[in-house]
Amino acid sequence: MTRLLSQARQMVMVPCSEGKRVGWESRIERKLFTPEIDLGQRNCTSMTFKPSIAFRAKAKAGEAMVEAFLKKNGKQLGVNLHTHQGPPLISWAKIGSDKKETLVLIHGFGDRKESFYFISEVLKEKLNLIIPDLPGFGNSGMDPQLVYSLDNYTDWFGRFIEQTGLDSFHLAGCSMGGAIAVKLAAQFPSKVKSLSLVDPAGFYLPGKHSVYDEALAGSNIFHINSPGDFETLQSRIFRKSPPLPACVREYMILKAIGDRQWFAKIFDELMDMESIKSGKISLEQASLNHLCKDMTMPVMLFWGRHDSLLPWETAPFVNELFPRSQVHIFDEYGHAPHLEGPRKLAERMLDFIRDEKR
Repeated sequence: MTRLLSQARQMVMVPCSEGKRVGWESRIERKLFTPEIDLGQRNCTSMTFKPSIAFRAKAKAGEAMVEAFLKKNGKQLGVNLHTHQGPPLISWAKIGSDKKETLVLIHGFGDRKESFYFISEVLKEKLNLIIPDLPGFGNSGMDPQLVYSLDNYTDWFGRFIEQTGLDSFHLAGCSMGGAIAVKLAAQFPSKVKSLSLVDPAGFYLPGKHSVYDEALAGSNIFHINSPGDFETLQSRIFRKSPPLPACVREYMILKAIGDRQWFAKIFDELMDMESIKSGKISLEQASLNHLCKDMTMPVMLFWGRHDSLLPWETAPFVNELFPRSQVHIFDEYGHAPHLEGPRKLAERMLDFIRDEKR
């Protein structure tokens, strides 16, 4: 997402002061940008992060810039927006309807459907695209009464697929979206023609440190308490963090801080942290490793060699578990090849889908 946003200033004329106060104070939404934010778990000190009025005003300008850019980008791609009423409510985008083949793209944790817009520029030339917001993220429903487990995500998307009338389609997922895609493919083997996984979550490589081990040790990289935490997350996701306009960066910081408790809920329920910490199941038992042997559709594993959340060595390990799979390692990328090298990833994905159609 940050690579997409780093181009926003060049494409959308929205005020963004780099060092002066912006005249937006009267329009700041106080319920979103609180004047004091208490530091909690990771990287905390005795200090309290207190964004200034100018900081919050610039963040508000950054939010306007981001949303205007995404709207403009979506229009250029020919995006049609739809809503699946659920429950839970799922906002989704459709690009194209005149191609013979359809690809469903599922985004990762803390992300939104628009993060796929860059690869869509290439993919839409050959495929119809369906891109949903995961429940709990983007413009989809956020219901604190729901349990955001992997099984529930699979059930929710199973109903979504059935109600959108998809009889046969290609499926791709990034990070958390990759884990959901694997579960969906296992549940609908006759519908999924091919499976593309980009740095997917859900697999466990014994003896190799990952974000799962960090979470069990009490450090959740997605729990953002301060600008420093945000920068750390960026450095973990990307091999080289993309430059951002200051107002966009400040918007993303405040949004991440405001979302931290919500993200903690989803993260814990998604990983079933309670069962793992209590010893009911192990990380390996909670993983998707056991599903692979029964999945007969062609699978492509894309991975960034510099992924510091989910180690690239997982790819060749998982490749041995699938009956029909291939691996492509991007030497120059980290955890987000779809943002770091969207054209390269899209072209490789199209090659894989085209070869499997023969």
